[in-house]
Amino acid sequence: MSDRSTLTALAWLAVCAALGLVAAARGTEAQVWGLIPAAHRPVIEIDLRVRLDDGAPDEALEAAVLALEPLPGRCPLAPPPAEARRWLDAHALSLLPREHHSALADRLAPEALRTAIAGARARLASPFAGLVGDDLRRDPLRLAELGPGRAGRLGFLAPAGPDVSARGDLVALDGRSALLCFHTADSGHELRDSAAALVGAHPVSLSVVGAPARDDAAAAALAAAPRVLTTLAAALILVLALAFRSVRPVVALLLAILGPAALLAALVAPLGLLDLPLLALAVGISAAPARPDWTVTALSALALTPLLLTPYPAWQTWGLAWAAALAAAGVARRVVQPVLTAWLGKPAAERTPFGRPEPPPLRLRVALPAAAACAVILSLGAWSSRHVRFDSPSPLPLADPELAAAEAAVRAEFFRPEDVALIHSPGATPEEALARAAEDLPALLAAMPAQIERVDAPGAFVVAEPELKARLDGLQALDIRGRLELLRATIAEFGMRPDAFGEFIRAAGDDLRDPPSPESALAGPLGPWLESKFGPEGVVTRAYLSSEPAALPAALDLRGPGVFARAEHDRFSSRAGAVAAAGAWLSALVVWLATRRLSLALALALAAIVAQCGLLALLHLLHRSFGPLTLPVFLLAGSAAAVAGLRAVRALADGRPWIDPGRLANALGPLAAALALLAAPEPVWRSLGIAAGLAVLAAHGVGGLVGPLLYALTSRAAQRFERRP
Repeated sequence: MSDRSTLTALAWLAVCAALGLVAAARGTEAQVWGLIPAAHRPVIEIDLRVRLDDGAPDEALEAAVLALEPLPGRCPLAPPPAEARRWLDAHALSLLPREHHSALADRLAPEALRTAIAGARARLASPFAGLVGDDLRRDPLRLAELGPGRAGRLGFLAPAGPDVSARGDLVALDGRSALLCFHTADSGHELRDSAAALVGAHPVSLSVVGAPARDDAAAAALAAAPRVLTTLAAALILVLALAFRSVRPVVALLLAILGPAALLAALVAPLGLLDLPLLALAVGISAAPARPDWTVTALSALALTPLLLTPYPAWQTWGLAWAAALAAAGVARRVVQPVLTAWLGKPAAERTPFGRPEPPPLRLRVALPAAAACAVILSLGAWSSRHVRFDSPSPLPLADPELAAAEAAVRAEFFRPEDVALIHSPGATPEEALARAAEDLPALLAAMPAQIERVDAPGAFVVAEPELKARLDGLQALDIRGRLELLRATIAEFGMRPDAFGEFIRAAGDDLRDPPSPESALAGPLGPWLESKFGPEGVVTRAYLSSEPAALPAALDLRGPGVFARAEHDRFSSRAGAVAAAGAWLSALVVWLATRRLSLALALALAAIVAQCGLLALLHLLHRSFGPLTLPVFLLAGSAAAVAGLRAVRALADGRPWIDPGRLANALGPLAAALALLAAPEPVWRSLGIAAGLAVLAAHGVGGLVGPLLYALTSRAAQRFERRP
């Protein structure tokens, strides 16, 4: 052992330690929204669910909600119903679209007025007048019917769905649960603890849902990361010991890949929920018993580069970080590992010379069935891509049982948090933004009820210029004031006091003098709620998407995790195909540059695509899902197939056996990583672990066994093409 080897080994260990300290200092992050572009990230709000205990009286819920008044950051989830109804009644005429003015004229005709007042008189004389009298006095002509469902489309004022409390909170239909919204910098645990201190004497249970609550659950899940990495290290030591049958090469290899692993952790730090499984797979791939040459290193390093073409922020980071780390691993295996092996007292193995492998001899009785099998796998993969279950980028599954139960209860009683979509109506001032929101509303209402169940639309309470002027001109043409005087006379004719309907008559007259402009709305009873909807990006309109994943209108600039997930559901097959094609092209380019054999490059690119189709077929057969979450594993399957095929072709060219146990041992590292992820508590990690294990089997089965046969076929085809005159 030379002094130079000792210094190099110690310097390498120092670099590994420094990179590890950098990664540890940057800590961890939740990364629940790592597959969602920034424009579609959810609003930073947290919802508190208050549920009455079994046996508690229904009236105890109102007392418990009242006790939570001191909590800061309280915001209504829906427009306060009393203020909303008062505003709608006061502007029933000018909020009516112009296309309904002809129907309004019919309602205000003399005979129609007589019929309506006669019916009102009969109903008021009924013993049940107390049940309908208030509605009759507010709207004796039933003008609300002219704008079909308009009031029902404002927030949760729809007939089906939760009720709205006076404060704008949501109350479940059974009256036993309430949902309160908060805009606060506190975590979910802090909000729940503060609320529990206020309702300690009330018979209620509390739970939190929303983006901060999911972040808390994901951050807690990362506490299991050391256990997963320790399991991976133990599994790698076991499989490498079986491959080398010696301790010192195992130690040298693990020390060599320690630096690239620490570099990868530092590049993607802070470490998040989506980073841990790919970090484990990178370590497993780097720990192959066979030392990689530069071609294998390039194939492995460029495996995830096509992720740069996707819109997923976390995977875009990995597209570059993976390339840097796997390239560093290749350098460490070729340069540092021999030094570490010598430092530990065992001479380094000789390097495999770089060459241009000749195609193996072609046997048609073997090659043709292999080609037919590839065609079958390609067909199965194409069919499976349309039928395999889609794993949505939102919401990512989390193992926290309390959060899962709370989210399920909110979905059943109120709405699906992941399907809340936002429309931002920009404006420098609340008045300007509110006018823009009113202009954006018609396209939103046109999408109901097929794609959107309810809306929380500030723009529904106002009319912007020039539409407001056109409506007022239309109302003036109908001689509304004269018709109101006729209404007074008709009421008196039927023996009733006009003052009994004075609320409607005064509101109709005031509506013409003070129409629902943005300025008057902000100064009216809904002003505080409308002000709360104004932010840096303008006025926010909330749309609650339906459960059916129908396509949303392109004219709507809807944002939210549910909006992005629906769009990905429709276009992910095309995206996966484009990414697979990019990965196959990169593999073919690397192999062609390294060997200058186009037939080998085409054969390995085809093997990569066949392996990916085989992975899709296996996922569908085992009822697993495929989507943005498993896309990196999909690419790794193609890269591993190209590497396995290249090594098999070189082995046959050197006269070594086709099925070499030493070469198959290279699959043990990724399999060890997959097994370590299977033992993890998080569903995201287990899903990627299962997909990774299937990808390794598909890659080495197709690449190692079928790759040489495909090379023989493509080389024979190339020779025939060259011999053509």
